[in-house]
Amino acid sequence: MIVSNFLKRAISGLLFVVVLTGCIFIHPICFYVLFFIINILGLLEFGRMARHMNIHVNLFFCIVCGSVLFTAGFLHNYIGYKDGYLYFFILTFIMAIRELYRKKGNGFQNIAFSYYALLYISLPFTLLIYLPYMSNSGQWMPEIIFFPFLLVWVNDTFAYLSGSLLGKHKLFPRISPKKSWEGAIGGGLMTIIVGLCVAPYIEGYRVFDTAVISCIVVVFAIYGDLLESMFKRSIEIKDSGNILPGHGGILDRFDAVIFTIPAIFVYMEFMY
Repeated sequence: MIVSNFLKRAISGLLFVVVLTGCIFIHPICFYVLFFIINILGLLEFGRMARHMNIHVNLFFCIVCGSVLFTAGFLHNYIGYKDGYLYFFILTFIMAIRELYRKKGNGFQNIAFSYYALLYISLPFTLLIYLPYMSNSGQWMPEIIFFPFLLVWVNDTFAYLSGSLLGKHKLFPRISPKKSWEGAIGGGLMTIIVGLCVAPYIEGYRVFDTAVISCIVVVFAIYGDLLESMFKRSIEIKDSGNILPGHGGILDRFDAVIFTIPAIFVYMEFMY
C-alpha cells in the first residue's frame, strides 16, 4: 500500500512537472491555455473551501472575472492590447451588484471572499505574465516564467529532505507541525545555490537578479505554504482538492508560487 501510494505520487508529480514545463517552453499560447485552466481550477477549489465556512463565493462571476483578468494580462503583453482590464473592472462591479440578488446569506463575507479569491489566485498568475517583459530582454522568455517554479520545487524538495534528516526545531508548530527550521534553512541554501548556478542561462536577468529572486522565493514560499495550511486547518481539511493524486489540489501545488510571484513582480518593478 505504501509503495502503491508512493508510485502514484511520483507518477502524478512527474506528469505535473512535464506538462507545466512543456507548456511554458513550447509556445506562449500553450502557457496561456494551461494557466487559464489552472486559474479556473484554483478558483473552484477556493470556492469549495469557503463553503466549509458557510460562505458562498459567487463562483460564476469569480471565474469570469479571474479569466478576464488573466486574459487581459496575456493580451497586454503578447499583442499590446490594453482594454481587457477595463472589462475586468466592469465585471467586478457587476459581481458586487449581483450579490444583492443572490439571497444566499452572509452577503458581506460572500463578496469579500470572492474578491480575495481574485487577489489570491488570479492576480499572481496575471503578474507572472509580466515578468519576462519587465526584464532586460523585454520579450517573452520562457526561462524567466519557469524560474520561480524551479526555485520553489528545489526549495520544497530540499526542505523536505533536510527536515526529514535533521529537523528538530519546529518552524511554526501551530500551523504546520511537520516543518522545521533545519528544513527551511536546508531548502533555502539549496535554492540560492541553484538560482546562482542557472543564472548564466537566463537571458535578461543579471546574476544579482537571480540571487535576489532566489532569496525572495526562500522567504515568501514558506509564508505561502503556511498561509494555505492555515486556511485548511481553519476548516479542518487535509487537501484543497484531489486533482493531483498524492499531491492534493491546485492550491496545494501552487500555494508557494502564487505568494512568491507578487513579491518578484514588486522587485522587478523597482529594479527595471
